[in-house]
Amino acid sequence: MNIFANVKEQINLIDVVHHYGVRLNRGRFANCLYHPDRTPSMKMYSDHFHCYGCGKHGDIITLTEKIFSLSPYAAAQKLSQDFRIAHNENFISSNTNIKQKSYAEKENYVFKMLNEYCHFLEECREKYKPKAPHETLHPLFVENLMNYEQYNYYRDIFITGTKEERIHFINYFNEKYDL
Repeated sequence: MNIFANVKEQINLIDVVHHYGVRLNRGRFANCLYHPDRTPSMKMYSDHFHCYGCGKHGDIITLTEKIFSLSPYAAAQKLSQDFRIAHNENFISSNTNIKQKSYAEKENYVFKMLNEYCHFLEECREKYKPKAPHETLHPLFVENLMNYEQYNYYRDIFITGTKEERIHFINYFNEKYDL
């Protein structure tokens, strides 16, 4: 089985969308990634998406291509890596030091960290929100209030930003944390 069939068989598009930080409303609609959208017009299904505004449609590989500006093969490899799908072609271990990684691997690593932190903050906001106005705020709820908007903005750079914006952020990340 080739990498494309393997990925499509084992991954649900809804899981991919959530993993990469695309926000869906209750009807599983999101703002289209292919055209400016004021109201969500891109419907997500378990195996494909369709935009009722511009007519664009595709599968998980097409969507990953768009989100990260990748080729179809690179998108399939990214999905394989991010969702830990074993495949006989160059499966990348998550234990690799970031200094030894290619730019694409660094970009994936930074996005994954930002996305996981944003998901953590979202969970903390719901789990620790005060039940009454006089209740003392939980430190993790306060952390959400202080950090979520900033880190969600950083995550959005990887979802909708240009390659130059992602490169700039990666360079900043490398300098700040000496990776």
